Amino acid sequence: MNNYAYQSQKPQKSLHNNSAYEQQLQVQSLKLTQKQQEEVKLIRFYIYENFQFLINLISSLKAVNEHFINDPQHPMKIIARNKIVLQLNLSNCIQYDQQYQYQSDSKLNQILQQEKQNAQQLLEQLSPELKEEFKNYFDIYKTNSLNQNIQICSQNLEQTNLDAKFNQDVLQSIISSIQSVDQTTKEFREQKIYNKPNIQDVFEKSQNYYEKTKQQLNINFPNPINERQQSKFEEEKQNAQALESKTSQNLTEKVTLHSSKQIHKKSKQRINQKYHSIKKNIKKK
Repeated sequence: MNNYAYQSQKPQKSLHNNSAYEQQLQVQSLKLTQKQQEEVKLIRFYIYENFQFLINLISSLKAVNEHFINDPQHPMKIIARNKIVLQLNLSNCIQYDQQYQYQSDSKLNQILQQEKQNAQQLLEQLSPELKEEFKNYFDIYKTNSLNQNIQICSQNLEQTNLDAKFNQDVLQSIISSIQSVDQTTKEFREQKIYNKPNIQDVFEKSQNYYEKTKQQLNINFPNPINERQQSKFEEEKQNAQALESKTSQNLTEKVTLHSSKQIHKKSKQRINQKYHSIKKNIKKK
C-alpha cells in the first residue's frame, strides 16, 4: 500500500508510548488486585485485536477494490465489505460486554476508557487518504466501539445474490482462520501477556494482509473482467447474431420471391409463345 495505511509524516506518539501515560498505568497497576490486573490485560487484548483486525479487513477491501477497479458491483467487493461489517458488529458486542462487565468497578472502567482513547489515537495516525476513503467504517467503529457509552447497534449485510456452493478450499481457509484466532487467544490466556501495538505494528500487519489478499486475487482472478461489460457484450453479440440471422432470412425470402417471379415470368412468356404459335397454325389451316 506504499505506506498508505498510516501517516507519511513521522507518526505522533500514541498515548501508550507516552511516558506519563505509562507511569499512570504503572501507578494504577500497583493499586490493582491480581484479578484486576488480569482483567486489564483482557481489556487491552480485545480492544487492540479488534482494532487491528478491522484495519486488516479495510486493507483487504482496498486490495479488492484495486483489483476490480472497473467493476463496482463485483461480488468480491460485496463480500469484502460484509467482512468489515461483521467485524464492526463483533467489536460492538465485545465492547458492550466489557462496558457492562466493568461498570461496577471504577478502576477497571477508567482503564477501559483510557485504552479506548488510546485506540482512537492510533486511528488518528492512519493516513488521511485511508481515513477519507473508508470514513464510514471508521465513524461506525468510533461510535459503536470506542465511545464512552456503547449501545448494541448491528449493521446490515449487503446481499450478494451468489449461489451457496460447498467449497473445500474456502472451508479450510475459514477453519485455518478460526484456529489461528483460537491459538492467539489460548496463548494469551495461558501466559496472560499482551504487548500493545504501536502504529508501525498496526501498519506492518495490515500491509501483510493487503499483500496476501492481492496474491489470492491474482491466483483466483488473474484477468479480472467487468462482468457487466461482459454481459453487455454477450447481449450485443446475441442481438447482432439475431439481426444477422433475420437479415439473412429476409434476403433468402427476397431471393426466393424474386426467383419465383422470374420463373413465373418465363413460364408466362412460354405460354404466350405457345399460344401465339397455336393461333398462327390455326390461321394457316
